[in-house]
Amino acid sequence: MNRTFLSTASSWRLTLAIVFALLGTRLSIASDRDPRHDFFENKIRPLLVQHCYECHGEGESEAGLQLDSRPGWEVGGDSGAAIVPGDADASLLIDAVRYTEDVIPGMPPDSRLSDDDVALLTKWVNEGAFDPRTQASSPESERATFSVSQRRAEHWSWQPIQNPDLPVVNQTDWPRKSLDHFIAKKLDDAGIVPAEDADDLVWLRRVCFDLTGLPPSLDQIQHFRDLLRTFESRQRAREQVVDELLDSPSFGEKWARHWMDLVRYAETFGHEFDYEIPYAHEYRDYLIRAFNLDVPYDQMIREHVAGDLLERPRRHETESFNESVIATGYWHLHEATHAPTDVLQNEADIAANQIDVFSKTFMGLTVACARCHDHKFDAISTADYYGLFSYLQSSRRIERPLDVHGRGAQIATQAQAIRRDFAERIGVATSDDRSKDAESQWVAPAGTRYIGFEDPELPNGWIVAGTSFGLVPDSPEARLSAGSHKHLPGTIDSSWYGEGAAGTLQSPTFEITSDKIHLRVRSDANQMIRVVIDNFQLAPANALLFRGTLLNGKQTDTKGQWQWKTLGGDLRKYIGQRAYLELIDRGPGSIAVDEIWFAGDGPPTRRAGDETSDSAANDDQAKSAEEALKAACGQWPAPRMVLAMAEGSAIQTPVYIRGSHTNQGDPVPQRNLEALGGRPRTRLELADEIASASNPLTTRVYVNRIWQKLFGKGIVESVDDFGPQGTRPSHPDLLDHLATTFSQDGWSTKRLLRRLVLSRTYGQSVVAHPRNSRQLLSTADPTNRLLHRMTLRRLPAESIRDAILHTAGTLSSDAFGPSVPTHRTAFMSGRGARRSGPLDGHGRRSIYLAVYRNFLNPFLTTFDRPNPFGPKGRRSQSNVPAQSLALMNDPFVIQQADKLGKQLVASAESPDAVIRGLVLRVHASEPSDDQVQSLVRFHQDLVRMHNGSGEAAWKDLVHALWNMKAFTYLR
Repeated sequence: MNRTFLSTASSWRLTLAIVFALLGTRLSIASDRDPRHDFFENKIRPLLVQHCYECHGEGESEAGLQLDSRPGWEVGGDSGAAIVPGDADASLLIDAVRYTEDVIPGMPPDSRLSDDDVALLTKWVNEGAFDPRTQASSPESERATFSVSQRRAEHWSWQPIQNPDLPVVNQTDWPRKSLDHFIAKKLDDAGIVPAEDADDLVWLRRVCFDLTGLPPSLDQIQHFRDLLRTFESRQRAREQVVDELLDSPSFGEKWARHWMDLVRYAETFGHEFDYEIPYAHEYRDYLIRAFNLDVPYDQMIREHVAGDLLERPRRHETESFNESVIATGYWHLHEATHAPTDVLQNEADIAANQIDVFSKTFMGLTVACARCHDHKFDAISTADYYGLFSYLQSSRRIERPLDVHGRGAQIATQAQAIRRDFAERIGVATSDDRSKDAESQWVAPAGTRYIGFEDPELPNGWIVAGTSFGLVPDSPEARLSAGSHKHLPGTIDSSWYGEGAAGTLQSPTFEITSDKIHLRVRSDANQMIRVVIDNFQLAPANALLFRGTLLNGKQTDTKGQWQWKTLGGDLRKYIGQRAYLELIDRGPGSIAVDEIWFAGDGPPTRRAGDETSDSAANDDQAKSAEEALKAACGQWPAPRMVLAMAEGSAIQTPVYIRGSHTNQGDPVPQRNLEALGGRPRTRLELADEIASASNPLTTRVYVNRIWQKLFGKGIVESVDDFGPQGTRPSHPDLLDHLATTFSQDGWSTKRLLRRLVLSRTYGQSVVAHPRNSRQLLSTADPTNRLLHRMTLRRLPAESIRDAILHTAGTLSSDAFGPSVPTHRTAFMSGRGARRSGPLDGHGRRSIYLAVYRNFLNPFLTTFDRPNPFGPKGRRSQSNVPAQSLALMNDPFVIQQADKLGKQLVASAESPDAVIRGLVLRVHASEPSDDQVQSLVRFHQDLVRMHNGSGEAAWKDLVHALWNMKAFTYLR
């Protein structure tokens, strides 16, 4: 029985408040690196560089003040220290940027910073003004001495992965798996005896939570006991249990959540209005399926980085849609604001987050630190950063329909066959006499540019996602209409395969040279036309600073006629910046585009006599064929959309000198890091380079992440940072051994996990072997880095909530689909608030609860589920009074205790039998006779306290068991 059980009758009579107080001892385990470091590097340093260094940095010291180092602002200038850490109101720097009257001249002197920038500086100062720039330095001299090759040669993580031999150990009968040899060798060298094996039920509870995120059910416990009796070998019984857990649908739900921490998964953008990220749950469901199918990790990398470019994408097992492309949606799960005053700066900030997530997740590198300067410590240059940025600027966010069951392809094939048969039957007659020279039909304003679609193929650089948009040919096929509108040759029409189809059409990237863009379109309502400026995506949600740059809903409705629509308004503010046009058909209905003119005046006017009419199927033969076409194209299911990446126009991003987009240097082509080759590559080639066994980082980083989830610490503790600022591996040979066997095993996550959880190391007790003296352990392995015992770990937030539902018998097995809205308390209000979800989340597992950035689930946040703003490979593990109070007072916990209490009061068994079963159910452990009697007496006291109400007494007893560390911790 777990020693955390209170073993005396008097202890059980303690009130729940005292129990929580005992559990409230503060314990905080730091994450990989102080999060203030990333905040400074990504938010504060760029502000200082852009707005302050000209006068207060790089040797300049107006008013005696330098802001290019911590000592600079600590000493201050003529007026004294510029910053008082922790007190923004007392800091001269904050007075200056606030333009505080009668205190100090406003800075910067030419124009005030935006409110957002002032808020960032204020937050930085109030939180202690963390600043890693401990010495003033000249960026020019640093650049002169910066050497990628030297840094790569000096640091362990850049070296090729080795395949070390198994070390010889003293206790030859102790290792069970190859990895155990490496652990035993270190323990031998330290003179430490490894811990004894954990009890069977302790091991079962541990492995159930680690592989599925759920406790063992009573049936699973009995099944394991049966296996132990069936097999002569305990190890064979454990192997059987592990195989069953790995095959469980719950496996993917557990391990997908780990990955979601890395890609900062959320379903809203945060900031002022917390607008929705469309279709985010489809990415979550992709992850669950991928982990359950044990998709090889190298394949998952290719899908995440370039799933839209794979020649043979992976398809859903039963529904046949493209799985690979869904993975690219992770790029776009970042936070975002709806009204950036500088849209190019906004793009740069989002790209910094995307590069940070990409580089930490797959390579354990802090590439984002090179945004403003060559990396201070690692083999990463500023050019490396902008080489990755070029991939992002050459790509697009796109809403893409999934072709479920291949219905779109089937409909397109049928439609093409009907049109081809019709054309063959009527000969070579064309559908109308429309002139090919479209420009001659119009009187255009001076200084215009023109785009037409007369060629038989889509113009180079245009992107189509989905099956809806098709180029209407000037041939007999165009006489047949698949929807309610006639097709016009030389146009791009989203009803070419019927009006139930959905899709997105995007133009090549162009420079904005005029304040108006005119499109001749025919559109139904609820379609969208917009110009996307510097990849800014939130204008459809709130076009505060982008009015007139998009048309949506009724604005697009042309009542079935061809009309000119104009994008203008705020467009004049963005002349000189990059943009592309986007037309989105979400179905039903359609949109077609004929011509596009860029002009400062109104749209072109047609010359008299040049009017053309739409084609018509005006004979019996054509009408019959058109009826067949409409029947074939009328079978579209409701569209199922995903957020994805698409390849756009190739762009070489210039280096933003000191991180400022207003000071641009030489362009950098799309390429990987110089330390990893650095040659210009396509995004698909980049994915291949990352997903290579020869890459010294990829497999090391991944197996280290898996190890950390099982053992509480990584072999490299800084799981997101394999650079010089991270920690060195405790067992470098073990890390390379695991990386080698992982790639040899086909990059299989399940095989890796099976090897780890069946090892002797994983199966140890959390109590050190009695032969080890305290003095020895305190000097040789005080933090258990050598793993002389198993680490005591607290359950992650989701497992605590899911275990409450599981043990209460209310956990739903429903999987996938839209997320359950967050239950909002009276304290969760403000802009962007959505409807409140049910208290119990419909009994769904925590992974299916919505993640709204501005309205995070308070229970899960209390237990350290990370805020979704950046990659988080290692969660904090705190033990604070707020957690005890949550378990005691949260309405969800009370609700579930009430439901389980109702089940128990209806039992016909004796109280001691009910209690034995309850403890086994909740803690997965067998209570001793003394403990059972203590609980019986405690229950009797509760009955008296509740005036004879057995139901209330059982409820309180359940509540007490959930509040114990035997429930929230893994031994």
